[in-house]
Amino acid sequence: MQSMSLRYFQREGSKALEGQGVAEPVLLTGRDQEYLLLPVAPEARGHLLDLVEGWSAVLALRAGQRKAVAAKLDRLTDEEIRVEVRAARKVRRSVGARKA
Repeated sequence: MQSMSLRYFQREGSKALEGQGVAEPVLLTGRDQEYLLLPVAPEARGHLLDLVEGWSAVLALRAGQRKAVAAKLDRLTDEEIRVEVRAARKVRRSVGARKA
């Protein structure tokens, strides 16, 4: 896999990709983020998008888990979880009753 700076890619545009293998991914490296340019055949686009959406969901779940651990919410007992769920359902019911 080739890599290049994000700044170089932004400055050079498509010229930066000349000489790269057609089917070879390119990693764009930035200061705070990295991006992956991946050549995709039109007939595979939908499958790849499904894969990326699933991967994004996994990343979001992991981020939520890290936040829960940081807030020490990963140590809740089953009873504490049940109490929170009951409270949330009660709020939803009261909001639904007000709309009706």
